Amino acid sequence: MLSAYAIAHSLIVVLAVILLDFILGVLIAIKKKTFKVNVLPQFIKTNLFPYIGGLVVLALLSAYLSELEYLYYAAVALVTLKFSKEALLDKVKELFSIKIIF
Repeated sequence: MLSAYAIAHSLIVVLAVILLDFILGVLIAIKKKTFKVNVLPQFIKTNLFPYIGGLVVLALLSAYLSELEYLYYAAVALVTLKFSKEALLDKVKELFSIKIIF
């Protein structure tokens, strides 16, 4: 039962990272005045739903089939890496026009 809580918590974290990346992207598009509302549904369909849907399906399956937990956690790690450090850091720098040195 403990692993189901760990799966749920990791799913919430990775979904928050994905949505933060999405929101920052929308804010940058608004700032640059390139935001188009009519393109937004297609973007969500092709760039958000595959990640979110895949992770939710894997989370549900791995909550019931412990053999899939390794696959789920690997997917969470890869998706979090994809959406986190460089993507979010670059978007924050671009949105707020600041210089961050690491």
